[in-house]
Amino acid sequence: MEIEQAKVLAERYLARFSTAEEPLAFYDDESVDDLGWCFVFPWNTVRYIETRDISHVRGPGYGPIVVVKDSGDTWMMGGFAPEDEQLSAYAAKHGISPGPNL
Repeated sequence: MEIEQAKVLAERYLARFSTAEEPLAFYDDESVDDLGWCFVFPWNTVRYIETRDISHVRGPGYGPIVVVKDSGDTWMMGGFAPEDEQLSAYAAKHGISPGPNL
């Protein structure tokens, strides 16, 4: 799966949490991590991305959105456990070799 396809899936997933009062968006494409087996899309409120004013941060408890390249499985990491642990646990549960990027 290419990043463009993954971004469409991630956008659909993020739209479930976005509201007119608090629209959500991804950071720029350079912020996306390609871990070999998945893409990791960081996101936040549009207001925070535009202003970097901490009062507009979404959270706590919300993490980046992950799109698995082979399956298209899309999920949001939690905001409390370390990302590497969450990614490793998902990979182990689904028989994915996380590779050196994790």
